[in-house]
Parts: sequence; C-alpha cells; structure tokens
Amino acid sequence: MTPFCGWGIGQMAEVSLKRVTKVYPGNVVAVNDVSLAVNDKELLVLVGPSGCGKSTTLRIVAGLEEASDGEVRIGDRVVNDVAPKDRDIAMVFQNYALYPHMTVFGNMAFGLKLRKYPKAEIRKRVEDAAKVLGIQDKLDRKPKALSGGERQRVAVGRAIVRKPAVFLFDEPLSNLDAKLRVEMRAELNRLHQRLQTTMIYVTHDQVEAMTLGDRIVVMNDGVIQQVDEPIKVYDRPKNRFVAGFLGTPPMNFIEGNVESNGDGMVFSFGDGSSLAVPAQLATLMNGMSGSASLGIRPENLALEGSDAQSKGGVLGSVSVVEPLGDEMIVHVEAFGQILVCKVDSHQRVRVGEEITVMFDMNKAHFFDTKTGENVSMR
Repeated sequence: MTPFCGWGIGQMAEVSLKRVTKVYPGNVVAVNDVSLAVNDKELLVLVGPSGCGKSTTLRIVAGLEEASDGEVRIGDRVVNDVAPKDRDIAMVFQNYALYPHMTVFGNMAFGLKLRKYPKAEIRKRVEDAAKVLGIQDKLDRKPKALSGGERQRVAVGRAIVRKPAVFLFDEPLSNLDAKLRVEMRAELNRLHQRLQTTMIYVTHDQVEAMTLGDRIVVMNDGVIQQVDEPIKVYDRPKNRFVAGFLGTPPMNFIEGNVESNGDGMVFSFGDGSSLAVPAQLATLMNGMSGSASLGIRPENLALEGSDAQSKGGVLGSVSVVEPLGDEMIVHVEAFGQILVCKVDSHQRVRVGEEITVMFDMNKAHFFDTKTGENVSMR
C-alpha cells in the first residue's frame, strides 16, 4: 500500500441494534434479541461458529434481511424500512462478485456510474482508492489476470469509492490462502486507520477477530455471548463457550470439585489429587463448593520432571508432541483425560515420558457446570 495522502470518507456514523430478532419459516431463530452499539469510527468484529447468526446480523444492518422484530439505526436514522441503496453503507462479500468482462477500473467505477457521478469525479475517486490499495498499476486489467489478493483489493476498492458512512465485511478473506490472509488482514487494519470510518466485520476466524477488532462480539446460537476488547475477552471470558472458542489450541477444561480445606479452597480432580485455589480467586468465587469445571489455557501450563509433583503439579504421560518452530504443543494424559500444553520448542520432551504438568492457578478460571458461567469473574 502507498502512504495515505488524504482520502476523505463521507459522514461518519454509529450503528445500533435494539432487541433485534430474526425468525425464519419453521420457527428457526437465527438472531435472538440482539442489542448492540457500534461506535463511530470503530472496527467491530462479529465472530462465532457457522450458524451463530453473525452474517444474518450483518445482513439486517445492510437491509438484505428484514428483522422480524427490533430496531436498526445508522447514525440518527431508523433504517428498518429504508432500502439497502439508501442506507449509506457499502458491503464486501466473501465472493468478490467482480464483473469478468470489465477492467479493474470499470468494476470499481460501476456503482458510481449507476449513480450518475461526473466522469472526472469517478476517475479521481477510483484512482485515489487504487493508490490506497496499491493496485493503481492494475486498473486496465481484467479480474482473470489478477491474483486472489488483488481481486479482493478490487472488491474493497469498489466499496470505498462510494465513501459510505459504514463498511460491512462478510468473511472477505475466506477464499484466500493462509499467506494472503495474513497480508490482507494487515492491509484492512491499515485501511481502517487511514479511512477512519465505521466498519463491521464478520468472520469465523478467531485470529482475524483478535487482530482486527477494536472490540469483538462473540456470538452463539443467535445470541451475543460477550462484547469487549479482544484481549479482555481472551483474558476474562464470560462463560465456558467464549473461553473454549477463543484460543489456539483451545482452553483445557477439567471436571472436578471445589472444596474448602480449612486454610482456603482447593480444586479436587477425579483421581483424588488437588490444587490450591489462589486466595484472590477464592474470594471472587464467594465460598462456592461442589462440582465445577476448571479452565486453563495451554500457555498457562508448564512441564517439569516427574519428581516435581510435590510442588503442586499433576503427574501424567506424554502422548503427542507437535513442534511448531517457536513453540511446541504437548499432549499429556493425566487423570483419564488429555491436557494440551503450549511450551518452548527447545524443551526436551519425548512421547511416553512421565512428566509433571504445573498449573499457573492465578490464570485459572472456574465455570459453573450447569450454567457455564465463569464464576471466578464475579
């Protein structure tokens, strides 16, 4: 991308959804009572598994789907009954949807021509957008002569020449290979910083969500589970679904019991072993006792020799070792389940070796086995 040199976008806008619901025939609830406020100039990412309602929510904002109930606002307007073309939004889809018989210039200019913009204005907008996106030398080419990443830039360029109040992205990088996804992710981030306009981005990829979003919205079964800055959602997941969805490898969950031992609180495993619960966490759990799920991320587990069990670890046997260059994923079988650990790749670990898994209990989470709520976040 070339340095930014004054690309102006139109009126900025907040987007708000108030108790929005979408029900399809057969009483299929795709979006369930969603309320959400997207700040002016914010890049908000909707993330969740397939079928969670994130794309439907985006399409309701765009006007491509009609809400069954609730209110949608863009800026100070209620837009429930406003046609998509009049909502001052631009959308970029997973499918680039470029016209194969048109050049890059023609594809980017097409929407402006339909709106009867003067030729000089069209050319200026297209050329300015092409410079921002680094495709100014490809305006005379047709889509078949472009790489996947270049085609995606054209699709983005077609959106930004409109100078909309809001950009909507629906899994725009899903068709790219891994290397191009990383490159385009960084370019979209820079683009948002340069354009300074409101963007809503939908993805099932947690890495995209964590790296792109000013805030992320985690959805499941049509319901918003948690909204916050990416690192806060990662460090303080509201429930077990959020905790298990974010993170690679995902969080380890261990079933057991929380008990008082007189001096404090302990978490007991099924084999009779236990770990002390730090006083700060015990205070947050407010005297909880009984069954619970302990959640701990792979990077918060460490591996030591089998003789280290007396320090408060759990003895297990290494079943899988996955070297990844700068780090290593190690699967350890202990008390009848697998613990996944993320450790330094230079640590010597062999399959079949007896080893002690050390828990950083200050980073542990405890979840109610019935509700899934994170009870260590009260």
